[in-house]
Amino acid sequence: MLKADFHIHTSEDPEDLVRYSATELVDMAHERDYGVLAITNHNFNAWSQWLADYARERGIVLVPGMEATIQGRHVLLLNFRFADMSVGTLQDLRRYRDSNNIVIAPHPFYPGRVALGRLFLKNMPLFDAVEVSHFWCRQINFNRKAIETAQANDIPLVGTSDAHQRRQFGTTWSEVEAEPDVVSVIRAVKEGRVTYHTCPLRFTMLVRIMTLMFWRNHVIQGAGRSRLS
Repeated sequence: MLKADFHIHTSEDPEDLVRYSATELVDMAHERDYGVLAITNHNFNAWSQWLADYARERGIVLVPGMEATIQGRHVLLLNFRFADMSVGTLQDLRRYRDSNNIVIAPHPFYPGRVALGRLFLKNMPLFDAVEVSHFWCRQINFNRKAIETAQANDIPLVGTSDAHQRRQFGTTWSEVEAEPDVVSVIRAVKEGRVTYHTCPLRFTMLVRIMTLMFWRNHVIQGAGRSRLS
Protein backbone atom coordinates (compact mmCIF):
# COMPACT_ATOMS: atom_id res chain seq x y z
CA MET A 1 0.00 0.00 0.00
CA LEU A 2 1.32 3.40 -1.01
CA LYS A 3 0.46 6.51 0.98
CA ALA A 4 -0.65 9.15 -1.51
CA ASP A 5 -1.90 12.70 -1.93
CA PHE A 6 -3.33 13.65 -5.33
CA HIS A 7 -4.10 17.34 -4.71
CA ILE A 8 -1.40 19.70 -3.45
CA HIS A 9 -0.21 23.21 -4.34
CA THR A 10 3.32 24.62 -4.18
CA SER A 11 5.02 28.00 -4.54
CA GLU A 12 5.31 27.39 -8.30
CA ASP A 13 1.53 27.89 -8.55
CA PRO A 14 0.95 30.93 -10.81
CA GLU A 15 -2.44 31.69 -9.26
CA ASP A 16 -1.86 31.17 -5.55
CA LEU A 17 0.43 32.23 -2.74
CA VAL A 18 2.10 29.16 -1.22
CA ARG A 19 5.11 29.33 1.10
CA TYR A 20 6.83 26.01 0.28
CA SER A 21 8.36 24.87 -2.99
CA ALA A 22 7.92 21.59 -4.85
CA THR A 23 11.20 20.24 -3.49
CA GLU A 24 10.25 21.27 0.04
CA LEU A 25 6.96 19.44 -0.40
CA VAL A 26 8.78 16.29 -1.52
CA ASP A 27 11.02 16.52 1.55
CA MET A 28 7.98 16.94 3.83
CA ALA A 29 6.32 13.93 2.18
CA HIS A 30 9.44 11.82 2.60
CA GLU A 31 9.49 12.59 6.32
CA ARG A 32 5.86 11.39 6.55
CA ASP A 33 6.35 8.17 4.58
CA TYR A 34 4.41 9.14 1.48
CA GLY A 35 4.94 7.00 -1.61
CA VAL A 36 2.93 9.02 -4.16
CA LEU A 37 2.41 12.74 -4.76
CA ALA A 38 0.66 14.76 -7.45
CA ILE A 39 1.48 18.47 -7.49
CA THR A 40 -1.66 20.08 -8.90
CA ASN A 41 -1.05 23.78 -9.27
CA HIS A 42 -3.72 25.91 -10.92
CA ASN A 43 -3.61 25.61 -14.71
CA PHE A 44 0.09 24.79 -14.54
CA ASN A 45 1.95 21.48 -14.71
CA ALA A 46 4.92 21.67 -12.33
CA TRP A 47 6.14 18.14 -13.17
CA SER A 48 9.63 17.80 -14.63
CA GLN A 49 11.97 14.87 -15.05
CA TRP A 50 14.40 16.50 -12.64
CA LEU A 51 11.69 16.84 -9.98
CA ALA A 52 10.46 13.30 -10.59
CA ASP A 53 14.03 12.02 -10.12
CA TYR A 54 14.36 14.09 -6.94
CA ALA A 55 11.16 12.49 -5.62
CA ARG A 56 12.17 8.99 -6.69
CA GLU A 57 15.47 9.29 -4.80
CA ARG A 58 13.29 9.80 -1.72
CA GLY A 59 11.02 6.85 -2.46
CA ILE A 60 8.17 8.90 -3.92
CA VAL A 61 6.37 8.48 -7.24
CA LEU A 62 5.60 11.93 -8.66
CA VAL A 63 2.47 11.94 -10.85
CA PRO A 64 2.11 14.78 -13.39
CA GLY A 65 -0.92 16.83 -12.37
CA MET A 66 -2.86 20.04 -12.65
CA GLU A 67 -5.94 21.63 -11.11
CA ALA A 68 -7.44 22.87 -14.36
CA THR A 69 -10.21 25.43 -14.69
CA ILE A 70 -12.81 24.17 -17.16
CA GLN A 71 -16.12 25.99 -17.66
CA GLY A 72 -15.13 28.09 -14.66
CA ARG A 73 -14.86 25.03 -12.40
CA HIS A 74 -11.90 23.15 -10.93
CA VAL A 75 -11.02 19.67 -12.16
CA LEU A 76 -8.02 17.54 -11.17
CA LEU A 77 -6.21 16.03 -14.15
CA LEU A 78 -3.45 13.47 -13.54
CA ASN A 79 -0.94 12.09 -16.04
CA PHE A 80 -2.28 13.88 -19.11
CA ARG A 81 -0.16 15.27 -21.96
CA PHE A 82 -1.00 18.79 -20.91
CA ALA A 83 0.97 20.53 -23.66
CA ASP A 84 -1.14 18.76 -26.30
CA MET A 85 -4.52 19.57 -24.79
CA SER A 86 -7.11 22.15 -25.85
CA VAL A 87 -10.09 21.96 -23.53
CA GLY A 88 -13.00 24.40 -23.41
CA THR A 89 -15.66 22.17 -21.87
CA LEU A 90 -15.78 19.10 -19.70
CA GLN A 91 -16.92 17.09 -22.70
CA ASP A 92 -13.68 18.00 -24.48
CA LEU A 93 -11.85 15.83 -21.95
CA ARG A 94 -13.23 12.74 -23.67
CA ARG A 95 -10.69 13.19 -26.47
CA TYR A 96 -7.78 12.90 -24.06
CA ARG A 97 -8.89 10.29 -21.55
CA ASP A 98 -7.22 6.88 -21.64
CA SER A 99 -6.32 4.04 -19.29
CA ASN A 100 -3.15 5.82 -18.12
CA ASN A 101 -4.69 9.10 -16.91
CA ILE A 102 -7.38 10.04 -14.47
CA VAL A 103 -9.96 12.78 -13.86
CA ILE A 104 -10.89 13.59 -10.25
CA ALA A 105 -13.73 15.80 -9.01
CA PRO A 106 -12.19 18.04 -6.30
CA HIS A 107 -14.36 19.36 -3.46
CA PRO A 108 -17.41 19.00 -5.80
CA PHE A 109 -20.10 20.22 -3.39
CA TYR A 110 -18.20 22.80 -1.40
CA PRO A 111 -19.62 26.34 -1.48
CA GLY A 112 -17.95 28.63 -3.97
CA ARG A 113 -18.02 29.38 -7.67
CA VAL A 114 -15.17 27.01 -8.59
CA ALA A 115 -16.76 23.82 -7.20
CA LEU A 116 -18.26 21.53 -9.84
CA GLY A 117 -21.65 21.11 -8.18
CA ARG A 118 -24.29 20.27 -10.78
CA LEU A 119 -21.68 20.01 -13.52
CA PHE A 120 -20.29 16.98 -11.71
CA LEU A 121 -23.74 15.38 -11.56
CA LYS A 122 -24.37 16.09 -15.26
CA ASN A 123 -20.97 14.73 -16.36
CA MET A 124 -20.42 11.95 -13.85
CA PRO A 125 -19.15 9.35 -16.38
CA LEU A 126 -16.17 11.62 -17.09
CA PHE A 127 -14.84 11.27 -13.55
CA ASP A 128 -12.70 8.37 -12.38
CA ALA A 129 -12.68 9.41 -8.72
CA VAL A 130 -14.16 11.88 -6.25
CA GLU A 131 -12.20 13.82 -3.66
CA VAL A 132 -12.71 13.71 0.09
CA SER A 133 -11.17 17.02 1.17
CA HIS A 134 -9.31 17.60 4.41
CA PHE A 135 -11.25 20.83 4.97
CA TRP A 136 -13.99 19.76 7.35
CA CYS A 137 -14.82 19.55 11.02
CA ARG A 138 -17.57 17.93 13.07
CA GLN A 139 -19.73 21.05 12.79
CA ILE A 140 -19.14 21.66 9.06
CA ASN A 141 -18.68 18.88 6.51
CA PHE A 142 -19.26 19.49 2.80
CA ASN A 143 -17.77 16.08 1.97
CA ARG A 144 -20.94 14.21 2.92
CA LYS A 145 -22.75 14.68 -0.41
CA ALA A 146 -19.61 13.81 -2.36
CA ILE A 147 -19.16 10.58 -0.41
CA GLU A 148 -22.82 9.60 -0.72
CA THR A 149 -22.90 10.36 -4.46
CA ALA A 150 -19.69 8.48 -5.18
CA GLN A 151 -20.74 5.43 -3.21
CA ALA A 152 -24.18 5.38 -4.84
CA ASN A 153 -22.55 5.43 -8.29
CA ASP A 154 -19.61 3.13 -7.54
CA ILE A 155 -16.97 5.84 -8.09
CA PRO A 156 -13.74 5.53 -6.08
CA LEU A 157 -13.06 8.07 -3.33
CA VAL A 158 -9.62 9.57 -2.75
CA GLY A 159 -8.54 11.55 0.28
CA THR A 160 -6.45 14.67 -0.35
CA SER A 161 -5.06 17.61 1.59
CA ASP A 162 -5.55 20.25 -1.15
CA ALA A 163 -2.67 21.81 0.74
CA HIS A 164 -1.88 25.50 0.30
CA GLN A 165 -0.38 25.70 3.79
CA ARG A 166 2.06 23.39 5.57
CA ARG A 167 -0.44 22.72 8.34
CA GLN A 168 -2.87 21.21 5.81
CA PHE A 169 -0.49 18.60 4.45
CA GLY A 170 -0.87 15.19 6.09
CA THR A 171 -4.36 15.80 7.45
CA THR A 172 -6.09 13.62 4.83
CA TRP A 173 -4.55 11.11 2.44
CA SER A 174 -5.14 7.98 0.36
CA GLU A 175 -3.64 4.51 0.41
CA VAL A 176 -3.29 2.85 -3.00
CA GLU A 177 -2.69 -0.83 -3.65
CA ALA A 178 -0.22 -0.47 -6.50
CA GLU A 179 3.35 -0.88 -7.65
CA PRO A 180 5.50 2.26 -7.23
CA ASP A 181 5.10 3.66 -10.72
CA VAL A 182 2.74 6.24 -12.23
CA VAL A 183 0.70 3.95 -14.48
CA SER A 184 0.22 1.32 -11.78
CA VAL A 185 -1.01 3.99 -9.35
CA ILE A 186 -3.41 5.50 -11.90
CA ARG A 187 -4.91 2.14 -12.82
CA ALA A 188 -5.26 1.12 -9.17
CA VAL A 189 -7.34 4.23 -8.45
CA LYS A 190 -9.50 3.62 -11.52
CA GLU A 191 -10.12 0.07 -10.35
CA GLY A 192 -11.03 1.17 -6.84
CA ARG A 193 -7.94 -0.21 -5.11
CA VAL A 194 -7.75 2.90 -2.98
CA THR A 195 -8.95 3.92 0.47
CA TYR A 196 -9.04 7.34 2.08
CA HIS A 197 -8.06 8.39 5.59
CA THR A 198 -9.32 11.57 7.19
CA CYS A 199 -10.28 12.96 10.56
CA PRO A 200 -12.07 16.19 11.47
CA LEU A 201 -10.07 19.35 11.98
CA ARG A 202 -10.58 21.28 15.18
CA PHE A 203 -12.95 24.14 14.49
CA THR A 204 -10.26 26.61 15.53
CA MET A 205 -7.83 25.07 13.04
CA LEU A 206 -10.39 25.30 10.26
CA VAL A 207 -10.88 28.99 11.06
CA ARG A 208 -7.11 29.61 11.04
CA ILE A 209 -6.75 27.97 7.63
CA MET A 210 -9.66 29.92 6.19
CA THR A 211 -8.41 33.21 7.65
CA LEU A 212 -4.97 32.77 6.10
CA MET A 213 -6.51 31.82 2.76
CA PHE A 214 -8.57 35.02 2.74
CA TRP A 215 -5.50 37.09 3.69
CA ARG A 216 -3.40 35.55 0.92
CA ASN A 217 -6.24 36.09 -1.52
CA HIS A 218 -6.20 39.79 -0.61
CA VAL A 219 -2.42 39.93 -1.13
CA ILE A 220 -2.64 38.24 -4.53
CA GLN A 221 -5.45 40.49 -5.71
CA GLY A 222 -3.46 43.50 -4.59
CA ALA A 223 -0.54 42.27 -6.68
CA GLY A 224 -2.77 41.90 -9.73
CA ARG A 225 -2.83 38.10 -9.74
CA SER A 226 -5.95 35.96 -9.87
CA ARG A 227 -6.66 33.27 -7.30
CA LEU A 228 -9.12 30.49 -8.08
CA SER A 229 -9.26 28.40 -4.91
